[in-house]
Amino acid sequence: MKNSTSEQLTPLLLALIALIPSHGVRYTALGLLLAAATLCKIHLQSHSIQLSRLEVALNHTEEYIQEATVEAPQSYSKLSDQRRRLIEVAKTASRIKCRILRSQTKALSRKGLRSLFKAIAERMTRFRSLSNEIGGCIRCVTDIRTAVELILDAERQRKLASDLMEPQSALAVI
Repeated sequence: MKNSTSEQLTPLLLALIALIPSHGVRYTALGLLLAAATLCKIHLQSHSIQLSRLEVALNHTEEYIQEATVEAPQSYSKLSDQRRRLIEVAKTASRIKCRILRSQTKALSRKGLRSLFKAIAERMTRFRSLSNEIGGCIRCVTDIRTAVELILDAERQRKLASDLMEPQSALAVI
């Protein structure tokens, strides 16, 4: 996902690098820029950043569900189902945090190169699975928020329809 700042910044940096007259300095600057971009991408994909985004999304969605409960008390049962789903996602996120903490306490084996590569490969597969689980949790929170928005929209439409029917029924009586 790119934002408008990075889309505008990339051509500007490349243009500035193109203005450097010496090829050696230009390639060095390009290499440093590529290394910085790679480090930023790795940092943004780290579990801590992903989990903090998930936690923020969980908090915002919980607040949104509370506001929706106040706005549409008739839809309490539907909203409580969404709240239960949100609690399940929070529980999954908590389990992921525990798995990460447990894996950080295990030290890599230093007995041999083979065991070291095996441990690195195991950690990479664990990293991928954790990333997939965090992504699934974020998608689930997005789905919950969409469901709450649909419930609120249906409740607003019902209120609007009843408000529109009141003047017509009053006119029919007259």
